Amino acid sequence: MASPTTGQVHIDKAMTNVSIAYRNENYIGDQVFPTVPVQKISDKYFTFDKGDWFRDEAGLRSPGTVGPIVEFSLGSAAYSCQPIAAGMWVADEVVDNADAPLQPRRDATEYATDKVMLYAERVIAADVFGTGWASSATPSTLWDDDASDPMGDVETGRETVVGLIGREPNVMVIGREVWSDLRHHPDLLDRIKYTSVGRITPELLANLFGIPKLLIGNSIYNTAVEGATESYSYIWGKHAWMGYVTPSPSLMAPSAGYLFTWKNRTVERVRDNIRKADLVRVEWHLDSKTTATDAGYLFKSTVA
Repeated sequence: MASPTTGQVHIDKAMTNVSIAYRNENYIGDQVFPTVPVQKISDKYFTFDKGDWFRDEAGLRSPGTVGPIVEFSLGSAAYSCQPIAAGMWVADEVVDNADAPLQPRRDATEYATDKVMLYAERVIAADVFGTGWASSATPSTLWDDDASDPMGDVETGRETVVGLIGREPNVMVIGREVWSDLRHHPDLLDRIKYTSVGRITPELLANLFGIPKLLIGNSIYNTAVEGATESYSYIWGKHAWMGYVTPSPSLMAPSAGYLFTWKNRTVERVRDNIRKADLVRVEWHLDSKTTATDAGYLFKSTVA
């Protein structure tokens, strides 16, 4: 009589402590510009004329006179928060028959949330790396060339911003492909060769560039439609950007941009008794807006 085989003594079932899923580890979009919670989906905010504020018009007052009179002009601009949403149907049969560790409603919530965050990341990246800035340039020698001068290029960007708004850039964003080349750049490595680390870290690069906050865009997305061959690209591409933003929403201060958000990101579960299923929907209202085009500097296509 033959002994039982492993296939006979064990019936395969789903593991409860391991599953495989793919998502971006982190998104940086909501860290670039200060977030402004707003009460209405759309509204306006005041803008002051920059030329008025930098014009030197004070002077000596002669006895018996009121002295120089100064004035400023006032304008306005508008924001409009758009709803970003993603929903997923979860049938009762799926919930009732799911093996551990699956929790279909929870899994649908996390999946839909990630879809919304991915979309928002692309919207914000398109704004930060868009054409709306007053100053931009492609390095004369791209940063993946050892003969390039990223320190000099960044200094040019810094001085451009300071020359336009009188403030130092305090945030820099670089795409993953840019980071991959910069951390191996011989000029930058030479500048940190006497440090204990011996390699370029994001913190060291921020220090070299004189930027308090450096963000690296690692997120990817599949550019193919469902059913087509998958094709992956970095959301933040081959560009870099630096600019001045207020640490928090402020009055009478320049900020390269703001992220206007109406209400918090919401998760809804809507019941459909006919389908015997729940619709799990995540929604976020936002408007990523460039509010001071001269407070930022774009480095376009910095690597090949």
